Amino acid sequence: MDNSFKDYKLSNEIVKALGLMGYQRPTEVQKKVIKQALKGKDLIVQSQTGSGKTAAYAIPICDSVEIEERQPQGLILVPTRELAVQVKEDITNIGRFKRIRCAAVFGKEPMSLQVQELKQRVHIVAGTPGRVMDHIKRGTLKVEKLQYLVIDEADKMLNMGFIE
Repeated sequence: MDNSFKDYKLSNEIVKALGLMGYQRPTEVQKKVIKQALKGKDLIVQSQTGSGKTAAYAIPICDSVEIEERQPQGLILVPTRELAVQVKEDITNIGRFKRIRCAAVFGKEPMSLQVQELKQRVHIVAGTPGRVMDHIKRGTLKVEKLQYLVIDEADKMLNMGFIE
């Protein structure tokens, strides 16, 4: 068990995308996280950079997303715009055959571009806390259908003063 992503009963679209991405076998953190996340468990995960943490949460979220739902079902808070862009790319690649759309929202980019993107069908949003809060306050990021919240690199965000 746990030697292949097929062992998790993931959708064929997700398994196919993982194969194209060169993901052969789950990493240690993925083995521990994916099974629990697919059961809907709340998790706190600590793992080294490069251990496959992003895929550990992105795979079960992508697998569980209701593709017909137009409002975001997942929100991933990250400390930097670079990580928001990276998470968006990873989710887009993992969810490509399910046609999962991920938006990245962060400061230093025109709000109008992000508002336009959020008006489209978006399943998952990756963003920095300040910009995510701006969108929620403006009503441009709808949170009613959210089922998944990930706080990525929580230690860094707490150190940067995002505790509020």
